[in-house]
Amino acid sequence: MQKRLFIGISIPDDIKKRIFRLIGKEFDNFPVKWVGQRNFHLTLNFLGYIQEEKIPEICNAIRSATENISSFELSFCGIGFGPNREQKKMIWALGADCQELENLKYSLDKKLGFAVRDKKKFLPHINLGRIKKTEWQKLSPEPELKKNFSFSFSASSVDLIESRFEKGKRIYYAIENFPLK
Repeated sequence: MQKRLFIGISIPDDIKKRIFRLIGKEFDNFPVKWVGQRNFHLTLNFLGYIQEEKIPEICNAIRSATENISSFELSFCGIGFGPNREQKKMIWALGADCQELENLKYSLDKKLGFAVRDKKKFLPHINLGRIKKTEWQKLSPEPELKKNFSFSFSASSVDLIESRFEKGKRIYYAIENFPLK
């Protein structure tokens, strides 16, 4: 059997609540399919559909990639469009540059056998919702998202997460947690 998997950093519940309240207060009328509060996370690697028997091998690679990485602080500074202003597809919480996060991403890519070049800049973001393109294009004027919304938290572990489709919604389940030093 196959499972749809990704590797991510979980967001603390208090911050998930703050994000969810902000969406409800500021952006709820936008034509966006919002991510459910319990599903907010920072994706490091999307693995796709993986055969169940490969999961122990993936867990070993993640464990090896994270064993020498220390916990670090992640900071987010606003709400914006993803992947960029010209190609609006998502609404993101935008993260600040973080060398420790780039090191973690590089280590994961290397241990998982992904193509790695020099340490590539990784732009941290939390996907908050997917823009409904047809409805969005009808808006005039187009809404601005320049919203200052800052928060930070300690990234102290990495999760292997399964994404399931249940009752018409994506639900995420942590399969295994990998603590950082």
